[in-house]
Amino acid sequence: LYALNITLDYARFLNQKGDSERANTLLTQIRENAMPLEKFPENTIAHQLQEIAAIATYEIAYGQWQNNQLPAARETAEEAINQLEQVKDSVNLAEAYNLSGVIHRRLFMLDNAISLYQKALAITEDLQNYNLAAIIVSNISILYNETGKNNEAIQISRKMFTYPQTDTLTIDYRIGEVNRLCNHAILLANNQQPVQAMDTLKLAIQKLRPEMPDGLKLLAYTQYARVSRDAGKPRQALQYYQKAMSYKSTTHNKANIANLEYLYGYMLFHDTDSLLQARNYVMKAADFARKNPSGLLPKILLTLDEIEGRRNNGQLAYQLMLEAYQANEKLNDQYYQNRLSGFEAELDLKEKDLQIAGLNGKRAEEKAAYLIRTYTIGGILILALLLLIILVISMHKRKIAFHLKQLKLEKEIKEKEMQRQLLLTDMHKKMTERYICGLEDSHNRISKELHDGVCNDLLSVEMEMKQSDNPAITTQLKQIRENLRNLSHQLATPALSNFSLYQVLKLYTDKLKSLKTPHIQCYIEESIQQIDFPADQTQEVYRILQEIISNMLKHANAQQAYITASYEDGQVNLIVEDDGKGFSADKLSNDFLQAGLGLRSVKERCDKLQGGCDITSKEGQGTVIHFWFPA
Repeated sequence: LYALNITLDYARFLNQKGDSERANTLLTQIRENAMPLEKFPENTIAHQLQEIAAIATYEIAYGQWQNNQLPAARETAEEAINQLEQVKDSVNLAEAYNLSGVIHRRLFMLDNAISLYQKALAITEDLQNYNLAAIIVSNISILYNETGKNNEAIQISRKMFTYPQTDTLTIDYRIGEVNRLCNHAILLANNQQPVQAMDTLKLAIQKLRPEMPDGLKLLAYTQYARVSRDAGKPRQALQYYQKAMSYKSTTHNKANIANLEYLYGYMLFHDTDSLLQARNYVMKAADFARKNPSGLLPKILLTLDEIEGRRNNGQLAYQLMLEAYQANEKLNDQYYQNRLSGFEAELDLKEKDLQIAGLNGKRAEEKAAYLIRTYTIGGILILALLLLIILVISMHKRKIAFHLKQLKLEKEIKEKEMQRQLLLTDMHKKMTERYICGLEDSHNRISKELHDGVCNDLLSVEMEMKQSDNPAITTQLKQIRENLRNLSHQLATPALSNFSLYQVLKLYTDKLKSLKTPHIQCYIEESIQQIDFPADQTQEVYRILQEIISNMLKHANAQQAYITASYEDGQVNLIVEDDGKGFSADKLSNDFLQAGLGLRSVKERCDKLQGGCDITSKEGQGTVIHFWFPA
């Protein structure tokens, strides 16, 4: 008895280390040696031998599960459950029910898995083994989540936190607590509850300790960054993604690393200008996902498709989109095949139950003839139930096929919609170019008319008034003619072909410094001198700045104004601030078409430069206009 216990402990140790082959050899020997001795005359020793044989059977099932021998593991686990029930070993019986539930879940026999989990949970709660109960609750919640029952998953997951806390100072308890908080937060995030998920992850991060595994820290920080971005906090998300990245080299869970790289790359692509860095991270995640296909693979490939589209690599983008579609189809087919296999396996179990019922019926016939009719009726009802199950499975298959066709049709509709959006974008770009060209032509024509016509006429009138000896009117006419002359120069397209962007900005801002009201201070970074910018685009920048200053002078009533020009990461930033009366910018943020002609012109010229424009203003608090463009 002592020798068998020592060998059993060593075999369990090997199983935990993953050496299931050596463990299986030892466990088989233990069963062979223990079972013949069960008839030992002393009842106590016989009971102990039965316990050893039952635990050895459980460990064999555990090793088979580790080696993915699921059908054999299912049968061995059922045998272990029967043996442990006979010896009334509740502690190991709960473990066996839990293992059997895990195996049935892997076999997609989901109804059986839930039933087994619930049996295990009932035993562990009776034994007040709350650590194991929390693990079983986590398994049930994950299973509900996989079957689309998100609300049930969250409700059962909350049960983990209602159990009394024991051994709270041990590192194993603290690691399990953080892991349970992370799993619960993932369920909340998947059910579109980012605020609750963030609160849960905050608590998990507060409970992290330096001695805890780096993989757990990576998981917690990754999920916190994910829900932060979902909650509209991109800066906070970026900070925690970078924290998670610091643990990547010391984490052994490749799936969590791939998930981090995908989420981090996805955020860099959508929320920053780091296109190449985002592409590198997403490609690493795609390499892992291709080797280990999961539901994440189509999302990663679609993100790569968007990145390559942004890089104008249309052919590769199309290939990635096609690969994503094929991967999604393959995963869906595999999922439905696995579910169908699970249904068939559960059906086989029910058929075996029927066979057992039939054998019991025959035995009952031998004992009592009057029970024949009862068993016959029972058999007919069970047969009808089986036919109903087969009918339901058949209808479910048809529903799956219809759903697949519907997904394919939706995919084609989305592709056509994308093509339509591309055509609309191209049309809008051409219309903008025509509008700006027409605006320049109109300005030039008006400028020429003012300069050659109206200014000359005013000059003639001024000469006549000088002869009439009326100096006040003469001075007023001279001022009007000078204002018209300045206006004609502003409207005319300046000859900027021989000037760099820096020189144009410098000349224009130096001219503005001469104004008394408002007092304008200008700062232009020297780095802008390095930019080689086309003359036609320099003219657009000049017109944008001219329009902004003109609006400020006309409407702002400002006393102080600031112009700042900077160049960083391949982008020129121009910021114009004033302390004027300001205005309500809410309508502009919703629709630029509601703005005046000047601001519409600024927006369209920014679009022509492939840049953007942002206006911040409140009544009585001044205005800040920031526009930018690549260079």
